[in-house]
Amino acid sequence: MTLQSSTSQLASPKRKAVSVQDSRFDWWSVAAITPAIIVLLGFLILFFYGVFQSLTDLKFGRPLVHLIGLNNFAALIKTADFWNSVRATLVYAGSAVLAQAVLGLALAKLLATDVFLARVMRPVILLPLVLPPMSVALMWTTMMDPQNGIMNYLLSLAGIGRFTWISDPNSAMFSLVLIDVWTYTPFFALIIFAGLQGINEEVEEAARVNGAKGWATFRHIELPLIAPYILIAAVFRLIESLNQFDIIFGTTQGGPGNSTSVLSVRAYITAFQNLAFGRGAALMVVNWMIVLIATFAMVKLWRLVRQRVS
Repeated sequence: MTLQSSTSQLASPKRKAVSVQDSRFDWWSVAAITPAIIVLLGFLILFFYGVFQSLTDLKFGRPLVHLIGLNNFAALIKTADFWNSVRATLVYAGSAVLAQAVLGLALAKLLATDVFLARVMRPVILLPLVLPPMSVALMWTTMMDPQNGIMNYLLSLAGIGRFTWISDPNSAMFSLVLIDVWTYTPFFALIIFAGLQGINEEVEEAARVNGAKGWATFRHIELPLIAPYILIAAVFRLIESLNQFDIIFGTTQGGPGNSTSVLSVRAYITAFQNLAFGRGAALMVVNWMIVLIATFAMVKLWRLVRQRVS
């Protein structure tokens, strides 16, 4: 009994010291996350202020601002230009992401090999991603010039006549999707390439032993295993494509006509050219809602595919 009591007496100061140390407030951890919290609060304040603006009749030069509720949204729904912008936004984002996923998968499969073309492309695969979007827009605007652009010159070498590219409403959206695909397909390729590198070689070897050929191995083994990588890349690209502004405004500014006037471009024109800030904020809120719905749908699909693969 004496030995146990003395042992407990010796251990009790240590326990008290540990408990006092654990109860101290960790100021270093708070200081480390404080900048992130400040940035997050700043974004939230700007977001909610934008939502508040969408509920007002704020215009440049108007001294009084009135809260008008959902009148801006009701007025937008009644206009054909608004629905044209919604359609253009969905067509642009859907077409670009789908084309980038297919081409990114093909490019990733190429990079996973040791052919000469793969060795040449690996050092330059990131080049389109590091270029500023506005510089990309200006570069492609020059290349797509119907009269003196190099794109039509290359087509002429193949015996194809002049193409109107971004100067025609019927081909402007196709041209913008082509620019977006050229710029961001390497992003898809890198994500999918990482997924391919993570596939266990023993699984593929077992499939070959069982008689599976190249296409069967890709379809039944590689594609299901890299599907989560494709979808997570699609989530990021879908968010950015639905919010795309630089490439579209830098090339067509929403034209010709309203053929490429996506919601982000129309919101900019409404707010900073027509000076109707309340109506422009309403357009951006609608754009945000579309992004939110599309992102939730893609994330849910990603979770289902991830569970199936696991």
